[in-house]
Amino acid sequence: MEMGSGAFFQPGSANLTNDAVLFLKDVADLLKEPRYLGFQIEVTGHTDDSPISSPRFPSNWELAAGRAIAVVRFFGALGVDPDQKRMRAISYGDTKPKLPNNDDAGNPIEENRQANRRIEIRVFPKYSRVF
Repeated sequence: MEMGSGAFFQPGSANLTNDAVLFLKDVADLLKEPRYLGFQIEVTGHTDDSPISSPRFPSNWELAAGRAIAVVRFFGALGVDPDQKRMRAISYGDTKPKLPNNDDAGNPIEENRQANRRIEIRVFPKYSRVF
């Protein structure tokens, strides 16, 4: 699953929005079903290449990590995996864009930057991937 961070977080923040909470509650209910108990849950955070520098998030790495961690913690709080032994939060910062952030002349492409700011949730069998 892929969610654009614009609907899930305010700019420069890792606090879940009300829309994110509603959506992630539904996802959490699915992940608690017995058929998913043997599955790993990987949450990855991505940003665009716009620089950020705040006391809480000195770079895009920390912002993307904070967002991924917020989702993992939220799932844990809802009982998906309270010990968080089968969940992972990963930050890619701006290193894995879906689309180019800038055109050939170096001008920002805002639609692409928006697409690059995202959270991805991957659910896969426990032993199908090495961490």
